[in-house]
Amino acid sequence: MPILGNGDINKPKIMFVFINPTSRNISSDKNWEGLRFPFIGTKQVWRIFHKAGLFDNELMDRIDNSIYWSIELTNHVLSFLQKKGFYFTNIVKCTGRDATLPNSKKTKLFLPILKKEIEIVKPKYIVSFGLIPLRYLIKEKIKLSDYYSKVIENKKLIFYDLSINSFKSKVIPCYFPVGRGNPKKSVEILKLLHSILQ
Repeated sequence: MPILGNGDINKPKIMFVFINPTSRNISSDKNWEGLRFPFIGTKQVWRIFHKAGLFDNELMDRIDNSIYWSIELTNHVLSFLQKKGFYFTNIVKCTGRDATLPNSKKTKLFLPILKKEIEIVKPKYIVSFGLIPLRYLIKEKIKLSDYYSKVIENKKLIFYDLSINSFKSKVIPCYFPVGRGNPKKSVEILKLLHSILQ
């Protein structure tokens, strides 16, 4: 089943845009009866957010100590995202069969849906995980290594403007937090979000 975005759906502080859903997401199973949104049934990404100070200890302990993801745990995580003003989504909504990145054809197919999603949800800021969503959102080529060096040295995020029709937001590049990405550098960039969450 496709995985759509969820969290705070009314002008969240931050929309986190990942690449595509993992097949390990329990809500990709057509028999799943709960809500469907990114990273349900997994633990790695939630741990990255916890290390960055964006998730509290109680929530992380509950995720870590769960043998399986129940609908109750899913609802608890969603409630937390809503209270924090967070929204999770992917540029590509269909689940890949393995860890292969989506090709440009598939990404371009789903891009209008992501843009409409952004326009409807109206996030104040957008964190783009990895170069695939970043390239399509800001239409500008940047090196994540250069971006990382600048923001870590200055301890201050750098924003890129995004306009979709009359809606405007600011994009924050970030390394993908798991797999081919860089969890350590991702955490360091995410830690700088505290300055915009006050």
